[in-house]
Order: sequence, then structure tokens, then C-alpha cells
Amino acid sequence: MLAVLAVCTPLLVRDVWGLTALKLGDARASALGVNVRALRIRSFVLISALTGVAVAFVGTIGFVGLVAPHVARMLIGEDQRGFLPASALLGAVLLSLASVASKTISPGAIFPIGIVTSLIGVPFFIWMVLRSRRSYW
Repeated sequence: MLAVLAVCTPLLVRDVWGLTALKLGDARASALGVNVRALRIRSFVLISALTGVAVAFVGTIGFVGLVAPHVARMLIGEDQRGFLPASALLGAVLLSLASVASKTISPGAIFPIGIVTSLIGVPFFIWMVLRSRRSYW
């Protein structure tokens, strides 16, 4: 896991400016000199490798990986230079809190952490969907 992280992280960090430019749209990113197609393919491959390795090692506690970036974007904004580290840090904090909660819910037994992260993630995503639907109206 460390080897994949050590290879993928510097490659993603190298592209933070391009990813931030991509948030402006394809045409503007291209006008700023970003090779949009190559950046998308490279990002998808690196992110897929990181996600696959993480799930293979720790299991399906995926709601943390989905919730943390959205919360980080709400707190930090769209600039990838601050967003990527904040997302990673927030994911670690959320998972640590979920771990503590899973151990304190039922004294003498460990409640599955996947259920705790789902209890956090499902309501959050319902709220996100409802919020985004209201913004379209």
C-alpha cells in the first residue's frame, strides 16, 4: 500500500494546478495550456490505483472516502493545493472518529466500522442530493 501511495501521490501533486484549472471547464483549462484529455486519463488511472489498493487493504469503508472530499471542498474551496491535503486529513479524522464510535457503541464488543461509516455517509449523501436538486430549481 505504501509503495502505491509513494508512486501515485507525487504524480497527483504535480497535477494540482491542472486539476484546479479543469474546474473552470475544459475550454478554459485548454486555453490555460492544460492537456485535458491526458490529465483526465492520468488522474483516473492514479485515483483508481489508490482507491483499489485502499479497498483491498482496509475493506469497504468507502463512505469516508466519499464524504471527506465533499466536506473538505465545503471548508477549503476548489483550489487543489489545499483541497487534496485537507481531504486526506479529514478522511483520517473521520475514520478515527468512526473507529472510536464503533468501539464505544456496544461495550465489550466491537461494532463493525463499515456500519458506522455508512451511518455517517448515507445521511450526508441524501443531504447532498437534496441540496443539489434545490440548486437546479
